[in-house]
Amino acid sequence: MAYSFSKDKIWFLGRGCHEYMSMFKLSPGFLKNHRTLDCAAGASSFVPVLGNQGYMVTALDPLYGRGYEAVKERSIDDFYTLIQAHTGMDDKVDWGFFQNSKNMIEERMKSCKKFVNDYKVFKGIRYIEGRLPELPFNNNQFSLTLCSHLLFLYDDRLDYQFHLDSIGEMLRVTSEEVRIYPLVNLQGDGKKSHFVGRITDDLASEAEVEIVEVDYRFRKGGNEMMKIKKNI
Repeated sequence: MAYSFSKDKIWFLGRGCHEYMSMFKLSPGFLKNHRTLDCAAGASSFVPVLGNQGYMVTALDPLYGRGYEAVKERSIDDFYTLIQAHTGMDDKVDWGFFQNSKNMIEERMKSCKKFVNDYKVFKGIRYIEGRLPELPFNNNQFSLTLCSHLLFLYDDRLDYQFHLDSIGEMLRVTSEEVRIYPLVNLQGDGKKSHFVGRITDDLASEAEVEIVEVDYRFRKGGNEMMKIKKNI
């Protein structure tokens, strides 16, 4: 199974580098020592911001098979949809990171512009086309892999085997650890995905799984990430 519901991910369009640092509990010093993969990255500013500071970062997404103009146009169109989709959704949001919806949209727009400008220069270098559960990378090519707003969130349409295969593939290309955020599903009730416990049990023989509280607040109940460390 391959995910193909990009319109549902508009809510997370333009995630900023500062958001990534918070949701994955990252620091500049920590990242300096890692070759990092952002998996299912979309139009985020994480890779452009850090890449331009000399960090070893790579982004992967099905979006990156398109040319610059197509990606730019898609991002603009999606932003109008983002604004419309946000209407009436305040009951599913914890305004702990952004001040309000206006602030969120402004910050996401800034992040998306940084991505589009960087994509024009580094398509095929920092930005690699691909999708879970099959990654076009060598074993242990990265030391840290991040996956934001895909696994667990869409447990109503990405089945358990997809989750298990995707995490296994991320572990294959990663020498140290994988981090996944958030652990809640898309329903907005603040409950963890019912796959979280199963993944923890099924990976017990090959990895150490830890649920870690993070400072990031946006979706209700979304204050935890999963940290998966490979057994050596």
